[in-house]
Parts: sequence; structure tokens; C-alpha cells
Amino acid sequence: MAIAVQTIHPVAHLPLVLGVLRRLEVAPLIDGLIPPHPAHGLSSGRGVEALVLALLDGHHALSKVGQRLEERGMVALWQPGRTRAALHDYRLGHILDALFAANLNTVLSALALKALEVYAIPTLWLHQDTTTIVLYGAYEDERSYPERPGRPTGTAKMGTTTSNKCS
Repeated sequence: MAIAVQTIHPVAHLPLVLGVLRRLEVAPLIDGLIPPHPAHGLSSGRGVEALVLALLDGHHALSKVGQRLEERGMVALWQPGRTRAALHDYRLGHILDALFAANLNTVLSALALKALEVYAIPTLWLHQDTTTIVLYGAYEDERSYPERPGRPTGTAKMGTTTSNKCS
């Protein structure tokens, strides 16, 4: 039986990466944290998958994500029925803004917990450092001592560090 090959694409490691993203349920997890907008055809979760694939393929320009994934033959694997036009830089930029607004620590914590669950990684302790320092205000004597860094005159706020033992 003869097989006719239509096109050949150098997919490299991208199907493996997409498999890991799907096993970790990255797209549904992100879509749960970032509610979809009815006007957007591309969900935030699927957009993050495309961004990760493009970044791990060595391409960082948002305007080239769709083109590069199409060259690699990944658009049909990534989301059947979609074209590279869905991966335009304007939509991908909105996704990055939405991730930032959703608090990246929340997103990364949810992904880390999912990875621990999926790969059954034993943990005796879960530690999350939530310490933050916020400084504001003018600097004292900025012109008097140009060789020394200034000292903030505003107040500083500090968070706390927590550890939880898992059973």
C-alpha cells in the first residue's frame, strides 16, 4: 500500500511540549483564571500554549508566533480548525496583559500544584514566599550626596512568609 505525503514539516520537539501542556491542562486552568471575552475567538489558555510553543522554538516576537507555528506544521495540531490568523500579535498582547492582571503568582502556583498532582511528585512541605517590599516617596538629599544612593522617605510595607506541611 502506497502512502502519499502532502507536506513535510520539521516539528522538532514541539509535539512533545504540546503533549506536556495538554497533560498539565494548562489551557483549561488558565481559562478558569481568566474569564473569556465573547469577542475573542482565541481563548487565553490556547494563546498561552501557542506562546510557549513559539518561545521554546526560539521565537519571541508576538507578530511571528502564528507564522512560525504554521511553518512547523503545528497550527493543525495545536487547535484543529484554527489558522495562523488567530495568533495575531494584538490578541497575544491582550492575553499577556490578562495574565499579568490575573496575578502571575496565582497562575504559576496553580500550574505548579497541577504538575505536582499529575506527575505524583512527593512533597513534605509546600513553601510560598509572599514577602514584598513597596517603597515610595522622594529621596532625601539627592543633590547633596550624588555618590551615595538616596534613602526613601516613604514607608515600606512588608508581607509574610508561610509554610504549610502536607499530610
